Amino acid sequence: METLLRYVQVKAFSRGLRGYHTAWLVVGAALWMITRARNRNDVVYRTRLKPGERLIVETSKTAPASDR
Repeated sequence: METLLRYVQVKAFSRGLRGYHTAWLVVGAALWMITRARNRNDVVYRTRLKPGERLIVETSKTAPASDR
């Protein structure tokens, strides 16, 4: 399924950029978004914890470039 989506996406983008019809560009963009949404569950980090160990996950906002 992934291969078929990728194939149609590439064909649609190429036809849309060549000027065949704007609808092809829209189809390509829609398929790109579908492919991105399907791949959202990728594993970023995996580890095994031993008894007594813990994993702390923290997030923070980065300061804007003007504040650095």
